[in-house]
Amino acid sequence: MESLKRSQPEQQAALPETAGERQPDDRAGEPDNFADVLEEELLRAHARITEGETEPTRVVGPPVPLVTPEEAQPLPRGTSVGRYLVLERLGAGGMGEVYAAFDPQLNRRVAIKLLLPGGEGLDGGEARLRLLREAQAMARLSHPNVLPVYDIGEHGDQVFIALELVEGSTLRQWLKEQPRGPREVVEALTLAGRGLAAAHAAGLVHRDFKPDNVLVGRDGRVLVFDFGLACEQGTGAPGAPTPVDLAELLRAELPAGADSGSISGLRTREPRETPVTRHGLIMGTPGYMAPEQYRQEAVTSRADQFAFCATLYYALYREHAFEGSGAAALARSTLEGRLRPPPRDAGVPSWLRRIVLKGLSLHPQERYVSMEALLDALHDDPRTRRLRQAFVAVAAAFLVAVVAGAVGEWHQRQGLCQGVATRLDGVWDAPSQEAVRKAFLATGTPYAADAWNGVKGALDAYASQWVAEQRGACEATRLHGKASEELLAARTSCLERRRSELKALTGVLAEADALVVERAVEAVRGLSELGPCESADPLAASVAAPADAQVAARVEGLRASLSRARALRISGQYAAGLAVAAPVAAEAHTLGYRPLEAEALLELGQQQVGFGHAEAERTLKEAMWTADEVRLDEVRAEALVALTQHVAYDAARVQDGHDWFRQARALLVRTHRQGRLLAELESAHGLVYAAQGDASAAETSQRNALVALEKVAPPESPEVAMVLRRLGNTLSAQGRHAEALDAYQRAHAAFRQALGAEHPRVGSSLVNLGTTLSALGRNAEALQPLRQGVEIVERSLSPRHPFRAVALDALGSALWRDGKTDEALTVLPRAVEGAERARGPEHPDVAAPSSTLGLVLVDAGRPTEALRHFERALALREQALGAQHPELAVPLTGRGEALLKLGRATEALAPLERALALRETHAVAPVELAETRFALARALWDSRQDTARARELAQKASSVLEQPGTEALRTRVQTWLAARPPHG
Repeated sequence: MESLKRSQPEQQAALPETAGERQPDDRAGEPDNFADVLEEELLRAHARITEGETEPTRVVGPPVPLVTPEEAQPLPRGTSVGRYLVLERLGAGGMGEVYAAFDPQLNRRVAIKLLLPGGEGLDGGEARLRLLREAQAMARLSHPNVLPVYDIGEHGDQVFIALELVEGSTLRQWLKEQPRGPREVVEALTLAGRGLAAAHAAGLVHRDFKPDNVLVGRDGRVLVFDFGLACEQGTGAPGAPTPVDLAELLRAELPAGADSGSISGLRTREPRETPVTRHGLIMGTPGYMAPEQYRQEAVTSRADQFAFCATLYYALYREHAFEGSGAAALARSTLEGRLRPPPRDAGVPSWLRRIVLKGLSLHPQERYVSMEALLDALHDDPRTRRLRQAFVAVAAAFLVAVVAGAVGEWHQRQGLCQGVATRLDGVWDAPSQEAVRKAFLATGTPYAADAWNGVKGALDAYASQWVAEQRGACEATRLHGKASEELLAARTSCLERRRSELKALTGVLAEADALVVERAVEAVRGLSELGPCESADPLAASVAAPADAQVAARVEGLRASLSRARALRISGQYAAGLAVAAPVAAEAHTLGYRPLEAEALLELGQQQVGFGHAEAERTLKEAMWTADEVRLDEVRAEALVALTQHVAYDAARVQDGHDWFRQARALLVRTHRQGRLLAELESAHGLVYAAQGDASAAETSQRNALVALEKVAPPESPEVAMVLRRLGNTLSAQGRHAEALDAYQRAHAAFRQALGAEHPRVGSSLVNLGTTLSALGRNAEALQPLRQGVEIVERSLSPRHPFRAVALDALGSALWRDGKTDEALTVLPRAVEGAERARGPEHPDVAAPSSTLGLVLVDAGRPTEALRHFERALALREQALGAQHPELAVPLTGRGEALLKLGRATEALAPLERALALRETHAVAPVELAETRFALARALWDSRQDTARARELAQKASSVLEQPGTEALRTRVQTWLAARPPHG
């Protein structure tokens, strides 16, 4: 039976390489063990408080920090709260207390937020649910501008969450410490805005953004916190309260002496900032809530944009945006759109005020399309833009003078080409390098230091090459007269695009979370190649300059946004990248400037591919057509390569894949384009052949990709390792496991050198090695790399990452092959569960571990159970791949074996005949064909249907079992034949 497990070392045992492998970026919603605990606690709490009730859950606002109720007695120093030791109380509010505490396990100080019984008049269940919701929302986010949540637990009958302890103050306190100019205010709030944008990318709306919910650290960090009112985009909070009568609210008159800023009557140091918290009232803080929150409409990220601009208004002018001093007055002013006139001596530039007012528009659709668009506008200072344009004009005039002979001396001309390296100041200099290093190490991932070393080496090389290319282009024109001014302009334009990409990527890396660190080295390799700039087309460069100065300036700004979108994409942040790219593409279309529109459509299409968006293919086609129209060959070529990659794994789109490949290949040949783009195209074509079931052609394509890469990438680079692993796939599919082992070993060495020993791709390559050793019959030897690989991926990947299931499947198969059936039967159900958790129970990835589990169950004498798993695997694969794909032969052969084990040989004939037809009409490994032939031979013999054909099939099976690792199956077949002589 052990021979029945099909050898699939890499087709299944590989980390998802690109989004083209149908894995949308769901990082923000992908919980780890901690988030799973949160979810369970949330459900338990919700069940308790709603038991026997029909009243909706009340969702309340956050406690006001640093207000100490008289009745709340602080915990003594040294008290244990979970594993944490209390140091001192920092403050308390109506709902909870905040303590500084020490974590002895990780040797660090933390902040503990501890729920107070009966906080804010709530019963324990409601308050507990509120705190759990806050922790769960913050746990979904991993961003440098969102306060990190470390842990959740219980202290007696109280719930607590552990957060990072930040030395600093709230934004409101920071504003009071000293005068802050508009530039300083905008810089601080931009960082907070990035935290909000990260929440929006994760599908969350904060709903209570205000100066008190922003921390400004003494280390310069700005962090958004308190997500207790957070909800999904386009909704209200779960169990939202009954809407209040707005007319009654607007007519409200408070009694003398009452707190004029609070509907709930709670007192704080800042009356206007009191959250509306009572049951049945609108949730949020008057003065910052968007009109749609008052109206109890579904809220989107534009509600947070409103609150952000209200906060920015307060920070700039030191007073609230809306007129009125109480909750009712603020509500009326907000709903009517009545803003305060700005103070005369505020010193806030008019362009900045216009941005704030747009964000405070009464209707959501009149605000910015996203937080990213708003942040871009805040950094588009017209004064800076005018200075830049003036500088460009002066520089252009100077260059004309040079061409005309105004500067004739050689040493003067030589000076024009010096100082090129200073163009990378603020892009990849010592401060930016230190920012990236700190961000990487702060994630705490086990491979962060190795990733930093790899990134630094790769970016140093890229920056050095950029300087050399720019200086060479300048000297070719200015010193040696070998190139025209038009050619210099084309080369400089091309290199400036690359510099913009580099700047955007280093900015993203300086905000790295664990996912970014995982993808960082490969992200650097994803920067546009510098080589094409050497042969840049002056004609294309001339197309890229709009005649209108204002349009030209806007095009420049939008291209900078596209660079950031690309940086987010190549670092794996598809949702955030899509949020940047979509509004740029829309505005590019409105501008009507076709070259920019082609570039924006290409980036948008690539983002949509990464996010699994249904419109991705259409967008990429539009990019290709638009680029063709304006002769942007580079954009058209990238769009064609992206289209080939997009359909590469889809067996139903094989012909489309071949068509896109041929068009892209023809364009690359015509434009003399080599290097990485050609390698990506050839490798994608190999995946098309693999989906088609043509392993031999797939091998040729992957070898072509390696040849192209050898010219531009070192042997130890991640992109070379990726192609080597795909080459190993094709060799394994042909049963050439010894050759595949060599390819996997080279890939493993390259991954390890480039990424470090703890990187998940290194764990993935160890799984490849172990699976291949098992296929070669070296079962005991295979277990060590498999166990090591599983340990690495379990340490470095979240519980819902799809590769964890793949690794467990490979380990379970090898354990079975080594005779450890009982251990295999403990590992393989985990593999099935992991695949279901990662992809959903109806995803075709569940088929592989289901088939493996079925084979082991047959061998363990449990064929009835096995049938259920084979039937499930067959249905999943048939739905995804169609009825004629060779992958269906795996569960079909397994089903036949299970029926034979049950003594139902006649029933086994149909699935085995179908499996044999699929394997005989496709290029599959000889051992797979032998397995199916031998199973069908036994079914024919036992059912007495055709004994002559049975012996013929068994003989054919035996004749191809010559490779290492097939000895056990060959012995079984020969023993069976010997017991059944021709005339017996």
